[in-house]
Amino acid sequence: MAEQIAIQNQIEALQQQQQALYQQQLASNQVLSLQGLAGNRHRRVQSTAPMGLGGTSNLPPFSAAMGQFNGMSGLGLGLDNQPGGLPRGHGRRHSVNVVNKSNTAHGNLGSVSFPYSGQDGFDDGFTPPPGFGGHSRTTSRVDSSWRINGGVGGIQANSGFAAELAQAQAQLQSLQQFRAAAGGHHHKMPSFAFPNMLPNMMAANLMGMGLGGVSLLQQQQQQQQQFQTQLQQQSTQPQRKSLFAPYLPQASLPPLLAAGKLVVGILRVNKRNRSDAYVATEVLDADIYICGSKDRNRALEGDIVAVELLDVDEVWGTKKEKEEKKRKKEENSAYDKTNVGRKDDKKKDDVEVEGQGLMLFEDEEVTDEVKPQYAGHVVAVVERMPGQLFSGTLGLLRPSSAATKEKQEAERREREGDRGEEPKRGPVERPKIVWFKPTDKRVPLIAIPTEQAPADFVENSEAYANRLFVACIKRHPISSLHPFGTLVEELGPIGDVEVETSALLKDCNFPTEEFSDSVLKCLPPTPWSIPEREHDVRRDLREERIFTIDPSDAKDMDDALSIKANDDGTYDVGVHVADVSYFVKPNTALDRDARKRATTVYLVQRAVPMLPPTLGEEVCSLAPGAERLAFSAIFTMSKEGKVLNKWFGKTIVKSAAKLSYTEAQKAIDGHLLSDIVVSPEHSASAIEHDLKVLHGLAQQLRTKRLQDGALLLNSNRLKFTLDDNSLPVDCEQSEGNEAKELVEELMLLANFAVAQRIAVHLPEQALLRRHDTPIERRLNAFSERAKRLGIQVETSSSGALMRSFNAITNPAARMTLELLSFKFTQRAKYFCAGMLDIAKYGHYALSVPLYTHFTSPIRRYADILVHRQLESVLQGGPDPKFTMDRDAVAKIAQQCNIKRDSARLAQEQSTHLYLCILISDLTHRYGPVIRQAKVVNVLDAAFDVYVPEFGIEKRVHVDQMPIDNHVYDEHSHTLQIYWSGKDVISWLAENSDDEHLKKVKQNAEAHATKMEVASRSVHDEKALFDEDDAEDDEIVLGRDSELVKETETSKQRLLSASKVQPVFEGLKTTATGHRIQEIQELMTVPVIVTADLTKSPPVIKVYSVNPYTEQK
Repeated sequence: MAEQIAIQNQIEALQQQQQALYQQQLASNQVLSLQGLAGNRHRRVQSTAPMGLGGTSNLPPFSAAMGQFNGMSGLGLGLDNQPGGLPRGHGRRHSVNVVNKSNTAHGNLGSVSFPYSGQDGFDDGFTPPPGFGGHSRTTSRVDSSWRINGGVGGIQANSGFAAELAQAQAQLQSLQQFRAAAGGHHHKMPSFAFPNMLPNMMAANLMGMGLGGVSLLQQQQQQQQQFQTQLQQQSTQPQRKSLFAPYLPQASLPPLLAAGKLVVGILRVNKRNRSDAYVATEVLDADIYICGSKDRNRALEGDIVAVELLDVDEVWGTKKEKEEKKRKKEENSAYDKTNVGRKDDKKKDDVEVEGQGLMLFEDEEVTDEVKPQYAGHVVAVVERMPGQLFSGTLGLLRPSSAATKEKQEAERREREGDRGEEPKRGPVERPKIVWFKPTDKRVPLIAIPTEQAPADFVENSEAYANRLFVACIKRHPISSLHPFGTLVEELGPIGDVEVETSALLKDCNFPTEEFSDSVLKCLPPTPWSIPEREHDVRRDLREERIFTIDPSDAKDMDDALSIKANDDGTYDVGVHVADVSYFVKPNTALDRDARKRATTVYLVQRAVPMLPPTLGEEVCSLAPGAERLAFSAIFTMSKEGKVLNKWFGKTIVKSAAKLSYTEAQKAIDGHLLSDIVVSPEHSASAIEHDLKVLHGLAQQLRTKRLQDGALLLNSNRLKFTLDDNSLPVDCEQSEGNEAKELVEELMLLANFAVAQRIAVHLPEQALLRRHDTPIERRLNAFSERAKRLGIQVETSSSGALMRSFNAITNPAARMTLELLSFKFTQRAKYFCAGMLDIAKYGHYALSVPLYTHFTSPIRRYADILVHRQLESVLQGGPDPKFTMDRDAVAKIAQQCNIKRDSARLAQEQSTHLYLCILISDLTHRYGPVIRQAKVVNVLDAAFDVYVPEFGIEKRVHVDQMPIDNHVYDEHSHTLQIYWSGKDVISWLAENSDDEHLKKVKQNAEAHATKMEVASRSVHDEKALFDEDDAEDDEIVLGRDSELVKETETSKQRLLSASKVQPVFEGLKTTATGHRIQEIQELMTVPVIVTADLTKSPPVIKVYSVNPYTEQK
């Protein structure tokens, strides 16, 4: 009780300090000063701003308590040392306090204590606030916003604000009139109260400051003149009809934001239907629906956009009217081959999109039955990802024009017959533009000047149909349906592993070029030795028994461990991290390049490093026997795993041995480390003992974390075996073990402790990492799915959810729910402490109030910055000074978030690419790849399966099966499939124009013939020697040199070669002779897995095996 009272007193004192500081800032900013501020460098389509934000539905951009755009400086204007932050968005329709909104579905994390809380070693002075991860705070909106630079008084008290608002509203009105004249008008949202105006007003203040400077007037005049010119375009240039509305001038946005007329957020585009898009804002309890390309107004996936809210009923009514007209048109033209072909193409596109990733993406919330809560249209692009590149193919005609031409040619052949003479063709007219089709279907076609295409492209365009290019968008005029761009480079043929790898890196905005000379000049000379002065200022740990535990092929070893027993029965546990910040000095070319890259990208076949190999693999890497500079965290711990004390400092270390996870696990299991190389002054037996003690302490730390509410989910990662040509020959799920848990727990311990230290001593600038509570809509959907499986899941907190998982006894059910849980949890993100209310610091999955990254500076730039901050704290005494202000830290945090998400996507796409290559190879060697799958979801005309062998989730469509009928029961969520007797692959090949399926069929027939011949020869031999043992048949077949080699070790090849008969469930035959397969969740079904390498990215498709056809 006394502890709770002390915590409450501390929180009240902090709130009073916040209030006092806010009032002080408000008083000093009564007038918005624009003098001396940097001019706006905002650009819309061809943005050169150094910052951007990748789009994802799992990353709400705004802080609910602070209205900051992930700490992004200057509203993403890319201005150094300018006030940072973006508005959370528009006020809600109802008079409800959004900031203080209670959210019982997410629970109150205030009851969760900081790991090791109350231990003597964790006494830096930070106490987690009540409800640090929830939404139960009751402080005022002003209190929660005290950190914003300049307060809100600037805009309101500015004498020119009324005039600016009047002008901006006039421009907004002109824009509405323009849209009405262009035929794309909806009524704007009816006026309603904005209970949470503060974030919009503060963002307006910051935007106004970002637009400031001596050139403000010139910029305003230029933008307004451009805006007026575009408005007049429709009347003055009727031959160039305006297809889109012009963007509002950037100078108009601040007053409109301050007045609550606009909302700012991140746009994401529906992967299945580019006409539907959504703008995510955390302040609104639902996303804003953007209907159609006109309302999206040339904005792209991931753009930060300004949106005006529209009347939802009108937008929805217009959408339904268009859909009804389209439906009637399709009914009237039911026998139109062109129309049927167009529908088939749409289905084909959907299947391709589903097949271009490892997992199915979540269906968007807008459906035919559910009307969105908000609707709007884009009035300005605030910022676009700088230097955005797209991979794709080049064509002479637009796809629609090519389809029309193909239709006309087909009609001609039908009219004249095959013997009809080819029409005489004159010389090919050279077009002004050619068309770039991005592989990402959310990106529109891009018009490219013909002179940028290969010299013979116009005359020989078919030769380039299967080659990948890279392009970028330069501009998108309001009078053009498509943007104009530049062709950057030609990559090579589709399907080539290195070409596809380069393409995915380009799409994810990662460099493929080598490090520049200016970067390499910053590197120390090699061989490198520790300067004498470092021996004087660092703690010498070279005599300590320190060792690394990493993957067997690791080169960048940036962390090591040690343990030493003390006389009083305690242990000193050391986490030693490479001191990368010693070599990467601030504001050098090396530092700028590392900040731009932000992270190492781990592909299947190689890594794209953040730092040059000289640093990452040599000078910084904690290689055995080498003296290295380190930043160490040493914890004094009891035998029970309780932290009693901690020490941070710069050190000199020398690793005694390099262990793989497999070798460390052997020691934990009690085996001898006979194969490792240990430095002469140490022994393998001593390291074995160290590992066992560390394992015991780590397990106690893990138990404590779970008791405190941590959520541990099994990530399904594939591990590949590559041949000498770096091509895949096998894959398997990467499994965890106790050695990995040992390293994980000690890294977490160090990260927790460092986060607490820098947050207390650098409350404005500390770079931390947070993990939001799940999105309520997705969490509720997850809970409903669990109920359908007969499982009650408690979702009030991360700990409650973990306890629910542990209570599941059905392995298939747990696997399914863990798979689904990744879709409702959000991604963790970096942030600057000074940009966010302390109630939002928490990490949901780890269930801690503070967290950061400290232990991997070779591969993460965030860790380098944290090292600098910790060094500043250790050197600064009671009042440390850090050289970067909070806006600069916030900008780096945002860059690290963007790059980390992009790196994760690149890694997933690389895994997908190599899996496709492996599946294609297995199909070529042994025929169609058949694997057992688990049904994880049943729909009315499809069902979703998870294939554990390959770690993929795919949708199986009933229209891709040779069936007579199918019946869906929405109450039992079962799907009855009435099979015909046809083989699936043969039927698909005969009923589609898919060349890939035709090849799969040919391959299947060839292998069936080969198996038949092999089987016949075996039976002939057995008859000769009068042998009839069934097992002998399998052995001889298995040794056939053309089927599988005797020395083969690939599990996937052995499984495909074995031709094991699939096992079916839910089969029944009716009295009338109908052969039925009933599909229900958690059922095991055999599926055929194919990979089409002629597409980029390659496409994985999964088909159900017909249980009533004999498999050959």
